[in-house]
Amino acid sequence: MEETIAVFIPIIFIIVTGLVVVTHFYLKSKEKQLMIEKGLSTEQMIELLAAREKDKHQNFILLKSGVIIIFLVIGGIIGSLIDRAYFFQWRTFEDGTRYYADDPVYGVWLAFLGLGIGAVIAHFIANKKEKEEKN
Repeated sequence: MEETIAVFIPIIFIIVTGLVVVTHFYLKSKEKQLMIEKGLSTEQMIELLAAREKDKHQNFILLKSGVIIIFLVIGGIIGSLIDRAYFFQWRTFEDGTRYYADDPVYGVWLAFLGLGIGAVIAHFIANKKEKEEKN
């Protein structure tokens, strides 16, 4: 049963991704068709679409992504170091067999904390850069 579900996961992912892309292009062409029906000239259409794209385009998206990823990785590394230093230990089964137990709790939580801190810092950095660009 689980093997069947595992096979369908990538198939469903590809189908959903394809539907999203096709819907995007369909709605984009529908928008242009409505502009033509309203009687807009080519220059007016180009100007309207360019203004709309400029408003939609998020500035500094790579800067924001980079800062977020850096803080995510730093948080994960610090959490992993804390886990290894304080929470990894040898445990013994009843038959005397020893094994190294690890419970990477702090690594995960500090990675999420780093993600949040990175998002906040990226927001402030991007706002500062946008203000500098406008001036």
